Amino acid sequence: MKRPIRIGWICNSGIGPSETFLVDTLKTLSEMGDVHAISGVSAGQQQSFVNHLFIPFKEHSLKLRHTLLRKLTGENIHRKELQKRCDRMMSPSLHEFDPEFIWVEFGTTAVVGRSLLLRLNKPYFIAVHGYDITTEFRDEQYKNQFVEVSNHPNSIGVICASEYTKRLCILAGVNPEKCRVIRLSLDSERIKPLAEIQKTEEPSFVHFGRLTEKKHPIATLEAFRLVLKDLPSASLTYIGDGPLSDELRNRIEDAGLSKNVRMLGAMDREAALKEVQRHWDFCQHSVTAKSGDQEGFALSPAEAALLEMPVVSTIHNGIPEHVLDGKTGYLVPEFDFVRMAERMVELAEDSELRNRFGKAGRKNVEVICSGETRKRELSNLFG
Repeated sequence: MKRPIRIGWICNSGIGPSETFLVDTLKTLSEMGDVHAISGVSAGQQQSFVNHLFIPFKEHSLKLRHTLLRKLTGENIHRKELQKRCDRMMSPSLHEFDPEFIWVEFGTTAVVGRSLLLRLNKPYFIAVHGYDITTEFRDEQYKNQFVEVSNHPNSIGVICASEYTKRLCILAGVNPEKCRVIRLSLDSERIKPLAEIQKTEEPSFVHFGRLTEKKHPIATLEAFRLVLKDLPSASLTYIGDGPLSDELRNRIEDAGLSKNVRMLGAMDREAALKEVQRHWDFCQHSVTAKSGDQEGFALSPAEAALLEMPVVSTIHNGIPEHVLDGKTGYLVPEFDFVRMAERMVELAEDSELRNRFGKAGRKNVEVICSGETRKRELSNLFG
């Protein structure tokens, strides 16, 4: 019987409730071999996983001296200290496990673990997502180190969730032959329309996701205010929490929209998807944040598509690769909430269009986010 391959998985963040894609990756990798997973933050913030260790190499807060030294010397002393902590704290565990391959989750992890990866002399993959190849690329030192570790002979590939992400990596200097697009998977058998869930009687729109700058819930609210001029009985529901919660709540109250707009806060994912399905259209106005941060593949609109819901979103990062403008939903320019409102009204007034877009959206996501396809493509990487 062939011995399973040993795969080391390292990530400088945790596996929180919203990071389902990390859990899915770990499950897929565990089907291909023996996985030894290490997260860089404490266990209190995590979901559990078999053979998952919490080695808090990332729990090293940025201090005033780090900021001052960077201004004086131009060197990121904080990152250097993180790199030393990563090397020192993770080496014993990885040496004992002796992985044949290492899966690095996020470019930020690859940069923090740079010296460790090069010293271990094992083949590795780097999976990139959003923040790590947008905001972080504004830091020239980070970008150079990311490119160095991505192009190293031991690097088998940089795994990108979208063609857009791949282009960003290539423009930064990563060898195009190293960049591979392997999309995140979604379980279409688990995420599907449920016959017992009835749609609302009046036009309704839903946003499901963290209330953050890059998902711009305020822009969606402003679009909805315009929608109400044509559809005064319409409603908008927000599922999720985040740093913009208070601002959004105040905007709703100041505009006198409390009867039309609900904020449900964070919900269990299964319950949240059931709530999403009650509504007519899914709306998410993703934008590039002032910091440069962008969405990656943006899973929530793709999940909505699996529920046979039309999506109104923006031309942003990888979203146009799974929301097909004029076929499965509508895309508008970033920050153009006026155009977004027009599209929301158009869908609300045409049930046949909503039905056609919804069914086409599910078929599209079933193909591009196939779990079997992802597993096959990842298996090919391991030879």
